[in-house]
Amino acid sequence: MGDDASAERLRRGGYTRERVRFTSRDGVVLAADLFLPAGASRASFDDDGDDAPGPRTIVADPAFRDGAPHAMVTCHAHPKFGGSPDMMHRLCAHVASSGCAVVNLHLRGAGSSGGRGSWQGTGGEVDDARAALDFAVARLRANTVHLMGYSFGATVLGAVIDHAPQVATYAAIAYPLGTYHAWSKGLAGFGAKLLMRAHCAPLRASAVPKLFVIGTADCFTKRSTLERFARGCAGEEGSNAYVEFEGADHFGFVASPWSGRVCDTVRGFIADVAARSRATGGTGPVG
Repeated sequence: MGDDASAERLRRGGYTRERVRFTSRDGVVLAADLFLPAGASRASFDDDGDDAPGPRTIVADPAFRDGAPHAMVTCHAHPKFGGSPDMMHRLCAHVASSGCAVVNLHLRGAGSSGGRGSWQGTGGEVDDARAALDFAVARLRANTVHLMGYSFGATVLGAVIDHAPQVATYAAIAYPLGTYHAWSKGLAGFGAKLLMRAHCAPLRASAVPKLFVIGTADCFTKRSTLERFARGCAGEEGSNAYVEFEGADHFGFVASPWSGRVCDTVRGFIADVAARSRATGGTGPVG
């Protein structure tokens, strides 16, 4: 689906948005934006309202082609570099308008979540992502969950890729792999390597199908470096994908026109994974 069709679907109000809260493992109360497809049913809401620590119970309508309840967990860029949950709203709206519920996590110290964030994502952010994933499975009753992270958020979600068997796909937008060499991508790339490499190992080792999207003008990561990383990740042959967007930089993917194109790419990847699983008699989340 092209940008025009995606924009028209958004104008028609193809989704609703709610605020939910849940608790991370260390007791920090987290917030998330819950994007639901238009017409999705809601049941057993808490009586205490949006400000209560307990999450609302939402039942998502069956989504995507296979009739199974799908949900997506999304995560924003680094809060200490200006990243915020709001930057993901356009992406989330596109996905929800396609029929998939979205849990847009507010990392600790960002948005409406409590707590304080860390520079390397080792101060509880991974537990925050686990809590969001648990919410999608337990509260949305999703038996198929997709992960989509932007920049720093992609590294955090990569660390929980094998946390639940319901995780079917993973998509990284502008993954900040960086480089060890300051002369390659400048100090920005060198800094990205130092700050955001803590969660690479679980992602590399996971067999969950992965999509890596990068712009040709990305200022943090060399395209060849990310492509090698994608090819080196575990998984069946052909299950991981690497896509370049001509002219896009590291910061533009959450805005028009790139947001619609990114979501179209992610949806296509999910459909391809599901088709491959059915063709091989798979019994996993998308089989």
